[in-house]
Amino acid sequence: MTPEEKKRRKFIQQMSGLGVLGLVAAGGILGGPYLKAAEPRLRPPGAVPEEEYVGLCIKCGQCLQVCPYDSIKLEDIDGKAGVGMAYIEPRDRGCYLCEAFPCILACPSGALDHEHDSIEFIHMGIAVVHDPDGCLAKIGKPVPDSAIDRIYEHTKVITQEERRTHKVTIDPNDPEKVELQKALLQKLEKHRGEEVCTICADLCPFHPDHTLAIGMVDAKGGGMLPEIREACNGCGACVELCPVDVIKIIPRKTYADIYGGKVENA
Repeated sequence: MTPEEKKRRKFIQQMSGLGVLGLVAAGGILGGPYLKAAEPRLRPPGAVPEEEYVGLCIKCGQCLQVCPYDSIKLEDIDGKAGVGMAYIEPRDRGCYLCEAFPCILACPSGALDHEHDSIEFIHMGIAVVHDPDGCLAKIGKPVPDSAIDRIYEHTKVITQEERRTHKVTIDPNDPEKVELQKALLQKLEKHRGEEVCTICADLCPFHPDHTLAIGMVDAKGGGMLPEIREACNGCGACVELCPVDVIKIIPRKTYADIYGGKVENA
């Protein structure tokens, strides 16, 4: 980062801080209890460390506007210090690691670091298999239709008819955003009724090789389980797609933190 960029980032952080103070003085929603988010949030790709992020995010929503998968939300009143700030709720819609990372490029304040706009720099958190005994692949149950149907409900760009019939067709004239989300649904459809669920591993968006982030392995006592691997960057796609919600993301943690013994799987 150049000295000019550092100076600009510091200026924006200071201006952001003045805006918060102004709200407090005016009797706004921010104050003592709102100094930090109620719970750790999964931030968009490229997010700087949390304390710096809170100071830099100007709540403009530009990252949300350009996200091809509609993965990014803006925090509401319950977010406390995060009100209006960008975050991802992976069970509702994970991040699918777009190669161009338009959210980072669109961020005007440096809350999403423009120097971290490629896959090797994206470290949002880490996935954890918190309920291995509930995994369909472990207990030998097929993928239920409801698990696939649920993702249609998450998909904003399709028509009501496509959502009702659970059938999408990619048109050559579809915008890229529509094409990408329809392609995800088409990939997911191939797993409908699958005898051994491998959705989390097969649809992991880590590129160029998703097996570096997650893979299916034999489980003790029979069946299979997803194995989280070192390249996992916590995008949350597996959390959204898991039929039985046995995977979660711990934001801001690394593979070493979780699987190296500093933080227990929970």
